[in-house]
Amino acid sequence: MKWYCFFFFLLIIMSCKKEENPYDADIISGLTANISLDGNAYDSVSGITGTIVKAIPTANRHGQTDAAMFFNRLDSAYIDFGDMLNGSVINNDFTISCWFMVSDTLAPLAILSKRGVFGPWEYSIDNHFDKAFFTCDNWINDGTTTVYGTDPLKAGAAITINEWTHVAFVGDGTTLSVYRNGLLQPGNDTRKDSLFLQDTSAPFIIGNGGGYGKNYYFNGAIDDIRIYNLPLKSTSIVQLANQ
Repeated sequence: MKWYCFFFFLLIIMSCKKEENPYDADIISGLTANISLDGNAYDSVSGITGTIVKAIPTANRHGQTDAAMFFNRLDSAYIDFGDMLNGSVINNDFTISCWFMVSDTLAPLAILSKRGVFGPWEYSIDNHFDKAFFTCDNWINDGTTTVYGTDPLKAGAAITINEWTHVAFVGDGTTLSVYRNGLLQPGNDTRKDSLFLQDTSAPFIIGNGGGYGKNYYFNGAIDDIRIYNLPLKSTSIVQLANQ
């Protein structure tokens, strides 16, 4: 009887470990946009191809040629998907995942955004609060305030120059958190209970973003953008960071 209990207990432990294996994680459920940027600007979920403006193919984090896109700030390079519904994050539950490599931080940079320069507003992942960190500035549609957190935002991912980095911003309806290379970073932004993220007519842009009247053009390479309509578990984020 004791041996039976021992093996039953061991089976439970092994099952738990299997569930925690990041390589068994679910990275498909809730996927609303999947833009690989393999030398192009195609979203495999919506079937929409963005308009490439001066961005050019470059090597990705694995050294594969023409498998990511390079954006030169001096050229004002970006990719415009127009009012792509799949680019919106609504109901305050979402995950935005991507890879980037920054060439310099001499000026504010934006990885991606869904906002008009003069409105309407949804979000912008940029470093205008602190050039050393990317944060997800998120607004109600008139831009008067954020849904998660207050300026300056606390959920930030550190930038290392000329190094490929994976980042994932996760909103779970209560807090906005950020993972850097699969690791949860300190600090988070608390959601304001009365406020909600909404879909607007703002264009989804890669390589540009910012606040009111601002254009923070990216300077460096961007790859593998994924947007989910749910907060991914940490194991799923680890899997994305190890791809």
